[in-house]
Amino acid sequence: MFKTERLVLRAYTTADLQTILRIANNPLVQRTLISEHVVPRSERFAVKLEEIANQALLYVVLEAVDRGGEVIGAASLAVDSVKNRDVNLGIGLLPDVWNKGYGTEATRFLVDYAFRDLGVHRVSLNVLENNKGAIEMYKKIGFVEEGRRRKANWLDGKWHDSVYMGILEEDWLKPSEN
Repeated sequence: MFKTERLVLRAYTTADLQTILRIANNPLVQRTLISEHVVPRSERFAVKLEEIANQALLYVVLEAVDRGGEVIGAASLAVDSVKNRDVNLGIGLLPDVWNKGYGTEATRFLVDYAFRDLGVHRVSLNVLENNKGAIEMYKKIGFVEEGRRRKANWLDGKWHDSVYMGILEEDWLKPSEN
């Protein structure tokens, strides 16, 4: 279990499955996380969630201390390339906690943990261009846009780009205000 100022980042357990499924089933969350159709996810989707949790290098449930320990989301670091020491960051939060700093707090912790404790060289992520708040937050932390898949996601009757971002160990660990 890890603690930040307002969060507890703890190991996922099967007791969390229904809560995480509820978060993943939220249409607003789906619009920011996946490039598939926004549809209600059945219990079969729970199998996929379990696979994600079990295959990730680190998969944590996010509890907000200042909200009575409420589970507000989940985050993961998944190995993209062992040889190149590259991990993919993923994070999903309940919409009622968006723009309150929880995502920034969790992401900063996970990036720092990846570099300082896991010996990672780079942290990568993919974010849909319509998720402007997340892109702004990632840039604030130090991620840079590294590329785009143009018109990769059909949403609300128009095409949106998929944005690839990354941050390198040397950029994170240099003296700054991370």
